[in-house]
Amino acid sequence: MKNLKVILVVIGLAFILNIFDIRFCPFFNIFNIPCPTCGLTRAFKLIMQFRLIESLRYNLLALPLVIFTFIYIILLITKRIDLLYSFLNKYKKVLIVITIIIMLKYGL
Repeated sequence: MKNLKVILVVIGLAFILNIFDIRFCPFFNIFNIPCPTCGLTRAFKLIMQFRLIESLRYNLLALPLVIFTFIYIILLITKRIDLLYSFLNKYKKVLIVITIIIMLKYGL
């Protein structure tokens, strides 16, 4: 349950920073180009409004992250987190390749 609290705190802080339009991204502040996580908060807000296509325009990683977080929370609550770890271990290489492809696509 400690992991769930951390996730909720991070999400809450992200929304508060977004409300006050504070961009806390060292990568963006140094290089002045978006990092792979830029736009996630806006994309999350659009996902919560069921505007999925628009959310993909802000960040392609938002929808998979929401789905993964939802599954993680359900497995954590039902005490079946071992299913997630076995899945991640079994498909680790495939998931890494898919993530890299999405990040390259987002960056271009």
